[in-house]
Amino acid sequence: MALNLPSGVNEHYGRNVDTMSKLLEADEVPTSAARFMQLRSQEGREFPDLWTQYTDTSDLIVYPQGDSNDVYVLLTVDNQGKITPNGRKALELIRPDNLASNYGAVVEQLDELEGDGLIKVPRNRITTETYLPKDKALGELTWRILARDPDEVPECFAEDKSLLGKYFDKVASKTGQSENMALYVAGSLDDKTTLKAWCVNWAARVCRSLAGGRGDLVSDGGRFLGLAPEVLVAQNFQDSLLDKANGQFAKLEQMVDAKHLAEIRRVLDRPVVSVEQVLKASTKYVPEVAQEGFESDVRALYENDQ
Repeated sequence: MALNLPSGVNEHYGRNVDTMSKLLEADEVPTSAARFMQLRSQEGREFPDLWTQYTDTSDLIVYPQGDSNDVYVLLTVDNQGKITPNGRKALELIRPDNLASNYGAVVEQLDELEGDGLIKVPRNRITTETYLPKDKALGELTWRILARDPDEVPECFAEDKSLLGKYFDKVASKTGQSENMALYVAGSLDDKTTLKAWCVNWAARVCRSLAGGRGDLVSDGGRFLGLAPEVLVAQNFQDSLLDKANGQFAKLEQMVDAKHLAEIRRVLDRPVVSVEQVLKASTKYVPEVAQEGFESDVRALYENDQ
């Protein structure tokens, strides 16, 4: 049965080696782990399948040939929702005629993938096969990379630094457990460098949103979520708008009673649908004498981005 997903988020179910090329040909962008975490947090109440199902992601794990000390995380999609040139080269390796004995995609030379988004992770810094308390999850290098922590990834990939902590709290509320989000990785082959896709699992008590980098690319149960072009355009517009809206927050502090600022901040942090939605949610907190100017400022934010 097809998943019930937000508009413009398309399920590609089946073997990864078969679906990746179709997804790319449709000009869709495979969802990254960070974007999936955001989708769950923002849309999961309306679309429960986001929480009760899993997805393979655009974030890859690279196993260097004969290397038992390190793995690499390869981020293939930047924070504007665009596949990077290096990322496209890696994603195009996921095809039926390019498989190794571990059912990962063969990488002829690791240096072919050198560039933005390829991040070395020492194996001794990965806590494997163990559910993590929040403080451990927040300090786990692999999770920090997958969540696009600005301290761990290049600027063009960086997302909200608070995402990982907020997401852990969401997962804990779903599982009822204080320890969640385990990590699973495989060993490297002696004869080939290979890559696989990180999978973020469902949030039931058994899986607890674990992330696995050892699944094969030929499983019939593979699943990518592709973001349609119109979703990416809308998201980039929204990000631009929210940047400007957040820049206005200091001005609001001079106009609005302090006890209402937290509510307005909550509105700004939510996905924005329309200028009318923002005005309806926020104007009631603005003194009557300042409402005309407040409305003009908010409408100007939208007009400047159209």
